[in-house]
Order: sequence, then structure tokens, then C-alpha cells
Amino acid sequence: MKKHLMFCFIFSLSGSNKAEEIYPKIVPIHKRVTITSDKTAFEFYLSSKEREKAYEFVCRDGEYYDEEYFGNFSGFYQCKLFEILKNGHLGTDVLGPDGNWRSSVTRARFDMSSIIGGCKNHQEYGHERIFLTQWMKVNINIHDLKPTDGMAKIFEKYSFIVDVDIINHPSVQSEFSGYEKEECTAEYEGVDKNGNFTDKVKIIKHKE
Repeated sequence: MKKHLMFCFIFSLSGSNKAEEIYPKIVPIHKRVTITSDKTAFEFYLSSKEREKAYEFVCRDGEYYDEEYFGNFSGFYQCKLFEILKNGHLGTDVLGPDGNWRSSVTRARFDMSSIIGGCKNHQEYGHERIFLTQWMKVNINIHDLKPTDGMAKIFEKYSFIVDVDIINHPSVQSEFSGYEKEECTAEYEGVDKNGNFTDKVKIIKHKE
């Protein structure tokens, strides 16, 4: 029994060391920014403990298209987290579910229903989302979405707050964020004649 426990302990240390060689420890960071429809770009770098740029965190609204650099963004608002390779280029978006994912649509894509509608409080697709990837815990929280030119124009003129917290999470050794058991998504979003946001959402169950 003691030999078994010792083996597990050594294996655990070995796995931890291996992960440390692959993924850098980052300097924990908290960012809060107010986004408006006139200025939706939001980005910053994550530094390693050695103060080298290790990742680039980028958010844009769904009207942004630039396949050459950050790729397409879709939905109402979307964020991406790119590993910075040794040659200085950007790697794959690690907020994607796996390395074979070729779509820009990930769980870091927010619809308006995710922030003020029927999906708002969903555990995985609500206004606050947690991603576990590459020795990190990434928390994205979008809240206080308000119209800036009347409710009827909320899709065109708006403001909201984004909070991002990223910390080291040594137990997470997966390269990508993985899949969730279910998804909350909007089939319809709009504003009724009384100025209320309305939507029709559905839950999609995924096979484990």
C-alpha cells in the first residue's frame, strides 16, 4: 500500500513537472473595461512569471472579420485567448473545445440572450463563463448591458462591462477548454412594442 501511494505521489509530481514544461505559469490578472457600440475592441497580453508575453486575450463584436490575424468574431460579442508561439506568431484559440475545432464559434461567444435574456443564468452559457485550459482558470463576465439610444436600438447602440480574471490553476493540464454537456442558445432575439427585450432560447444536449 505504501509503495502504491509513493508511486502515485511520484507520478503526480512528474505530471505536474511535465505540464510546467509545456505551459508557462502566468502573472494573474484582472481586467475591467466598459465596452460601447462605438468602441468594441478589447485586448491585453498575459505575461509569464519571467515577464515574457505568453498569451494574447482579444475581444471583438460580431461584425469583426479578419481571418489573417485574429480570425472572425461572431454573435453579439466574442473573446479569444491565443498562445504566443516562440516565433512570436499566435497559436490556436485555446478557448476552443479541442485542437481540431475549425470554427471561430466557441463557448466564449456571447449572444444578447446570454447577458440579459433567457440564457443569462445558464451555468455554462450565461453571462459569466469559466474556462479551464493550459494550467489556467479563465473567467469572463459580461454584465450591465444597457441601451445608449433607447431600447429599440439596443442592438446598434449599447454599453456593457466586461470583467476578466485569469489565474494559475495547476490541476488543469488540457490544451483546450473542452466540451460541455449542454448549450443554451437563442433562436430569436428582439424588442417588443413595449420596449422589452424578448427572446426564444433552447437547450441543446450534447453526447458525453
